[in-house]
Amino acid sequence: MEEDAELRRINAKKMALLKRRVQLATAPKPLEKANREIVLDTLYDRGDEVLQAAYSYYPKETPIVVDYLAKYIKEHKETEKISGGELLEVFRSLGLRFSLKTSIKVQEKGKFIDLKDKFKFNKEEGQVGE
Repeated sequence: MEEDAELRRINAKKMALLKRRVQLATAPKPLEKANREIVLDTLYDRGDEVLQAAYSYYPKETPIVVDYLAKYIKEHKETEKISGGELLEVFRSLGLRFSLKTSIKVQEKGKFIDLKDKFKFNKEEGQVGE
């Protein structure tokens, strides 16, 4: 009988130890940001659009560039923000050329309209640009 009690106590200790291990293994850990998120946090001025376009044009090469940028940003905490134009220049200097959809808007009567629409309206009305 004493052996049964001793055996139960040993099993209880082992079970408690296993429970602690499971809890530690399943506990939420502070996740390190993904490289893409690190780069996105440093971008401004249409930088996110440039990165998205790069992923759509060059899905294999862009993650490599993003990994290198993230590594640089991690090593140099004082790194300034990266504009969309600067990021586009990085991709172009690597030979990864792509275009972005751009539009020029003008304000007319309190509304913003595309420049091409402004010219179209003026042409239809027979007017020269105001």
